[in-house]
Amino acid sequence: MSRPDAIGVYRIIDANLNRLREGLRVVEDFCRLGHEDRRFDRFKALRRRLAALVTDDIAARCLSSRGADVDPGRATFGAAEAHREDARAVAVAGFKRAQEAARTIEEYAKAAGLPELARGAKGIRFELYTLEREILGGRNDMTAAWFAGGPHLYLVADERFHVGRDLAADVGRAVDAGVRIVQCRRKSGNDRDFLARAEALAKLCRVRRVPFIVNDRPDIALLNGADGLHLGQDDLPIAAARRVVGDRMVIGRSTHTLEQAVVAAAEGADYIGFGPIFPTSGKENPDPVVGIDGLAAVLRAVTVPVVAIGGIDESNIGAVAATGVPAIAVIRAILARRDPGSAVAELLGVCRQGGGDAAETGGR
Repeated sequence: MSRPDAIGVYRIIDANLNRLREGLRVVEDFCRLGHEDRRFDRFKALRRRLAALVTDDIAARCLSSRGADVDPGRATFGAAEAHREDARAVAVAGFKRAQEAARTIEEYAKAAGLPELARGAKGIRFELYTLEREILGGRNDMTAAWFAGGPHLYLVADERFHVGRDLAADVGRAVDAGVRIVQCRRKSGNDRDFLARAEALAKLCRVRRVPFIVNDRPDIALLNGADGLHLGQDDLPIAAARRVVGDRMVIGRSTHTLEQAVVAAAEGADYIGFGPIFPTSGKENPDPVVGIDGLAAVLRAVTVPVVAIGGIDESNIGAVAATGVPAIAVIRAILARRDPGSAVAELLGVCRQGGGDAAETGGR
């Protein structure tokens, strides 16, 4: 088979398909073997997407156009190539190589009359931009991305309040309907069951690309590759939990007074939960109600994102949303409904109205 054109378009595509595969593998190994980060499976998924784009005809044309033996670049090995500061620098280079290769494939596929390959390469490129921010960005970047553009619904997946048959399936329906953050909370049972539940929910959240947080347990958060850990007032100090989960995991803290909120932010919490805003049956011994005014005071006092929690449902979520809080946590308002997806749609609909009466009743 001869080269398809004078300028070697397929040779360029072939070289960059190889670069893209190699870059994906470099970053996948950084996640999988370097950090035991479960997001490595997203790179596997990208490699499968790329393989599906390369038809037998494209593969044959690329192979016949390959000219590695005469490539003038094979003999060069500059100072920049001879050294990397650390494993993170290797991952940075892998991301850049893959992104650049995807862009080159996209452009030259157009010249070769391969619109599906061009479109697919563009999709992979944008997915890589997102993954680079998630994996190499700092906690501040990740936390900011979670809460930007709120108010968002934050689902506390606590099976004690679930009326359906399959908690994971209902959490999936809630996320599909618009929940943006999921926390796994388990107050009873053994560690084995907690880990299994967390792993199931973590997998679900990874597929749907929403943050997953584990309540109370840094060990379980670390084992299932959670994005975040949420601590109560009586749990580990944030500095101690950080020694367990590392520098990259987001850590939140539950607070129930203005003073606690200020202390948690100073302690290094990446976000805080604050409540109960309204009376709640979500805890056996709930803290005193703080109300809408208490929430507004905390929003003025701290600079970290705040998650409002406690007794919030469709009757009062509008008033909570009107404070400008970036996220609103619910349990019963979703999990105690037979159709979690419809419950989420109803809650979001009220939030978008941007108001409502601050009812002092309701059950989370």
